[in-house]
Amino acid sequence: MTTQPLAPVRSEKGVALVIVLLLLAVMMGLTTGMTMSSQTEIAMAANELNYAGARAAAEAGLNRAIEQIIANTATNLLAGVDGLVDAADPAAAVNADNGLVPVIGNGPFTIGDQYSYTLEILDDDDPSLYPVALSVAQLAQMIENDNRYLSLNDRLILRATGTGPKGTTVSISRVLQSVLTGAIPPTSTTILSNPAVLVGGDLDINGNISVLGNEGNIHANGNVTGGGSEDISGDLTATGTVADTLDPDGLKAGGMPPVTIPEIRAQDFKGLADWILTSSGAIQRASDNATCGGGGPTCPTGWTYSGGAWSASGAMPAAATYYVEGPVSIHGTGKSTLTSVSIIAEGSITITGNGKFRPENSSKIQFVTNGDFELGGTVDADDSVDLDGQIMVREQMKIYGNSEFQGRVMVENRNGDTNAYDASTNPYGRRGSSTTAANTLSGNMRVTYNGNLGDIVTEVETPGVAPAYTNNVSGWIEQ
Repeated sequence: MTTQPLAPVRSEKGVALVIVLLLLAVMMGLTTGMTMSSQTEIAMAANELNYAGARAAAEAGLNRAIEQIIANTATNLLAGVDGLVDAADPAAAVNADNGLVPVIGNGPFTIGDQYSYTLEILDDDDPSLYPVALSVAQLAQMIENDNRYLSLNDRLILRATGTGPKGTTVSISRVLQSVLTGAIPPTSTTILSNPAVLVGGDLDINGNISVLGNEGNIHANGNVTGGGSEDISGDLTATGTVADTLDPDGLKAGGMPPVTIPEIRAQDFKGLADWILTSSGAIQRASDNATCGGGGPTCPTGWTYSGGAWSASGAMPAAATYYVEGPVSIHGTGKSTLTSVSIIAEGSITITGNGKFRPENSSKIQFVTNGDFELGGTVDADDSVDLDGQIMVREQMKIYGNSEFQGRVMVENRNGDTNAYDASTNPYGRRGSSTTAANTLSGNMRVTYNGNLGDIVTEVETPGVAPAYTNNVSGWIEQ
């Protein structure tokens, strides 16, 4: 039998090294995978942190804005003042206000070093709220018009956008609606009044004064003081108080609305004049400014000029309407009948003695002055015929003695210290000095007025109630 020698056994040296290397490779692969997975997890965690921070910033801004909006009841968010709507110029309203949140505005507002938020108030059909354009059907369902400057459905969107590291942004929104809860517009009430005595300030009444006639009323845009045995056939009213010691036959009331007194200017009545008594001492005929005397028209009798003032003493002036460029005084003696004399003066007027007057012109102007007016003595300006005249005073009046007047007395009550004439700054001011500082009715004087001059119209404005709004917040939108 033939035998074959056995082949020599191969050496196994190095196998362990190979196995170790393979194991190392596997472990390296596992380590690399685990490392990459860890980095991904870390990145995802960082992104989540950034997102959470940005969202928290947006929510903080949204809550802050909601607090201001709900607390602000004076702002209609749908109006152009702080919202988006201005029918006349809607684009200008947006450009000017940019959907401002009341009080705090739009931001940006920072939170720490990494986060911030901004705020916007948008119309609910604003394209920036939606990834694609709204269809006609969607707009119709929303009751909207595809015009972000004009809201048809009284619904807006408050959007807060939070920003974090690496450009992370989160937008959340809520629906806003403003509801008008109260508003009363101002109103105007027309009041007609026709008093015998109307004073634009305080009035003092003393003695045995009488205010009589169909419209024997007294009104003061101030307080009425005094007392005595007065006889007032009509009402006694004031915007302030009325003294307890006064007792009219009609209504007695304080706290009444003021009665409008027009500005009293002698120059407005210059066209009624027959003669002009100038500040230089000349007398001119009003129709042609011709100076009387010296070949001109015959001068009216009774007048004297001295020291810048005109006066008549003794005999009454000739019948006419006189315009006086300064102060004037008359201490005349009347005839048995009333003389048709009217005085319109840029200075104060003083009438004393026992003269008898009635208005000379068709406008029934008796006396008009840019200064003060005094009527005293036993002057009689009370016609037996029912002919009401007018006394119009820019500053103060003093009526006293046993004087009588038929008609209406109206006193604007300008301050004498500030009413001096100045050609440039106060052309309707008083020429000459002031003669009295208070408005008084005293003595045994009598005013009779039957209302023939017509009503004084006063418009009394009653303030309205400012609009109030309830700003509601509802819904939630997250982008």
